[in-house]
Amino acid sequence: MIQKNPIVNEIGAVLFDMDGVLLDSEPLHDIVVSEVCRKFGRDVDRSELGQYVGTSSLEMWTEMRVDFEIDADVDTLVNMQWETIIEMLDTSGIGPSVGLIELMEELYERGVYMAIASSSREDFIEAVMDHLGIRKYISEVTQGFEVEHGKPEPDIYLLAAKKAGVLPANCLVIEDSTAGVGAGVAAGMYTIGYDNPTSNGQDIAKADMIVDSLTEIMDIVRPHLRPGQLADD
Repeated sequence: MIQKNPIVNEIGAVLFDMDGVLLDSEPLHDIVVSEVCRKFGRDVDRSELGQYVGTSSLEMWTEMRVDFEIDADVDTLVNMQWETIIEMLDTSGIGPSVGLIELMEELYERGVYMAIASSSREDFIEAVMDHLGIRKYISEVTQGFEVEHGKPEPDIYLLAAKKAGVLPANCLVIEDSTAGVGAGVAAGMYTIGYDNPTSNGQDIAKADMIVDSLTEIMDIVRPHLRPGQLADD
């Protein structure tokens, strides 16, 4: 763990990125995206996909269809991606990130507001919450399509804070991508970078704190949590 900046404000909301944070889904995304490309006669190596991590599927395919000269419209590519990944999720063997459930359970018991702010599509976010069994912990979901500018712009996190009724300075963000960390920092929120080794070489150096595991987070943030009522089971 590397803590570059101390936490100076109370934490009233914890905002989670999804892919690569709640579950180690980035490799699955890469497999699906590569497979979609192959269906249109393009072989794309995983090493070429890192630059798109954290961006919305619309932004990704808009760029990729040009970069790799894919003969399909963006809507077709987006729909193929999400339909395929949802079908594969239940049999993927992917579980929650180590320490996630324990972290969410303690935050929940302390009455801390939790939300997801993700560039993924709504149907996949819903499928992931059910797959991981975390729906009871999550108060709100903010998706990339709800804002004008995707990560690394701060729009999605500012909207998530607005929904929570919490000032950005009192929000904590957990991210694993270059774009996501940039968005959290730009939003003026304390940003934790999760150094997920399968997130394809992301640069999270701008984060206020960098962790190798979600198990490291609670001991650091616990003293700064805004007191809340115990949540009902």
